[in-house]
Amino acid sequence: MGIISIGVGTCTLGRKQADRDGNVVSETPAKFEIDPAGSCVVIVPLNPETMEQDGPVEVFGDWQAGQYLARVAELIHPNRQINVPDLEAMIRRAAMDGLDLCDYCEDCYMCRDCIVKEWKEDPGGG
Repeated sequence: MGIISIGVGTCTLGRKQADRDGNVVSETPAKFEIDPAGSCVVIVPLNPETMEQDGPVEVFGDWQAGQYLARVAELIHPNRQINVPDLEAMIRRAAMDGLDLCDYCEDCYMCRDCIVKEWKEDPGGG
């Protein structure tokens, strides 16, 4: 792959409904619509000659920056070590050493969705 496209928009999952006999009675395909205010990020491989989609689309929530940025780095196959620190390993190690990074957080109301909270609660995971 030579080109990837990253887009922001709204992803609607597909749905298939069947009757009791297993016959499909309605079907809605999955779709992605470009929308700067959307809550999804997609990575789309493109054919460099035609600029058409050249493989499956990968969909992420806009909050999953670590996952979609890691995937982009993986797809571009850098020839040198990238300069992105392993924050997960750093946070897990800090938790094992007794440091609670949440003591320094100004967004305490967002704990439910916080990856730091998840990593520090399972410092040996990974």
